[in-house]
Amino acid sequence: MIRRSYQQYAIVAADSAQTLTEQLNEELIRLKDKNPTVTFEGMIARIQYIESEEIPESLEDEYESMGVNLTCEDCPYFCPTIKADGTLDLRTKWGGCHLRENGMAKKTSRACEELFRRLNNGEVRLCVDGK
Repeated sequence: MIRRSYQQYAIVAADSAQTLTEQLNEELIRLKDKNPTVTFEGMIARIQYIESEEIPESLEDEYESMGVNLTCEDCPYFCPTIKADGTLDLRTKWGGCHLRENGMAKKTSRACEELFRRLNNGEVRLCVDGK
């Protein structure tokens, strides 16, 4: 994800102190999350603030910007480690994955681009567990 920040300005001008104050307060409320600073020149208030944007570089980033944060453990291709008695080995953090070069994936790692590609084209569908 590419993150960019740049300065912006808003100018508030009025012919009375009361009007300037009201308009300035409205603008400061609108910009409260953008770190505004104010300078005055007579009946003109200059508000300087920071505008930020995030530009997705991949499908993973696009899904993340929508609030979808998947790990390898969420992937249907992830094969958790099984103990000799056939139960899940909850002690290990690794499992098998044929999508990875080395065939292994850490279950808490960010899901790979391939999973997101398959989600995007409908080849994979996930559902929410009601836990």
